[in-house]
Amino acid sequence: MYGIIVHGGAGGTSPLAEEGCRRAAEIGMDILRRGGSSLDAVIAAVRFLEDSGDFNAGTGSVLRADGKTIEMDAVVANSSGMYGAVAAVRDIKNPVLLALALSATTTRFLVGDGARAFARQMGLEDHPGPTPRALERAAQLRALLMGAYRGGTLSTVAPGWDPVELQQYGIIPEGDGALFYARDCDTVGAIGLDRQGVFAIAGSTGGSGLMRLGRVGDVTADGAGHRLGSFGGVLATGVGEAIMARRGAEQVARLIEEMGFAPQDACAHVALKVFPPETDVGFIAMNRNGVGHNANCPMSFHYMTDE
Repeated sequence: MYGIIVHGGAGGTSPLAEEGCRRAAEIGMDILRRGGSSLDAVIAAVRFLEDSGDFNAGTGSVLRADGKTIEMDAVVANSSGMYGAVAAVRDIKNPVLLALALSATTTRFLVGDGARAFARQMGLEDHPGPTPRALERAAQLRALLMGAYRGGTLSTVAPGWDPVELQQYGIIPEGDGALFYARDCDTVGAIGLDRQGVFAIAGSTGGSGLMRLGRVGDVTADGAGHRLGSFGGVLATGVGEAIMARRGAEQVARLIEEMGFAPQDACAHVALKVFPPETDVGFIAMNRNGVGHNANCPMSFHYMTDE
């Protein structure tokens, strides 16, 4: 078997997101059918999603708490030992291409200004700036936190924040201090297996809405947002801090590799039994026998396989 599975993030879905995942999977599968590598396939799929502007990755990345800054994370790897990752990088259109470029150097992980300088050195395309959708999402989240939407019980702060910190960003929260999770979780990722038997993963995210500058989520964290080996590959999506705390991808991988779970059953077990229902989380997985996907919330995805 060879093939590809793509996700468009946990926490929400739409016909647009589902169509984007379908098209990304087709792009990757076309490469695999022509004998291309799994690495080329997953990078092409994720690059398409970054460029679309319809996901919280690349062009469509959300804004941080200052209301103007975009910071992105990305990872690429294959089961032959190739690896590259970048985090909290600004001003580039395709962080997945930056992670790929880094994998060819003696450095494997760059963050912040160092990652941006390397992108300039590589001549990668500049980010076009926040999309109208990203600006609208930021405005909605700020209004929500400031009590403009009165219909629910939600009141004040994003995870790890307090009202004083939020005030530094011009957000004046009201209410009783109930916890609020910004649901900007529609990050992207792909897992592929090629005809040569090599697995590859690629993941990309704009982070989570209204997070601090410099915040890095689960995507680049091995065992949390991803896990890859001779057994196959796993990608997680959802609330990054919760995924890191419970090492979500590692738990799915262990069920597949050590317990003999099918990828579908492993994804379902961890998404539905390990994580609490109020914490949006989802997984995709692949081994040499098939693919799996499950979430405790809506999640866009698409997969294609062939013998």
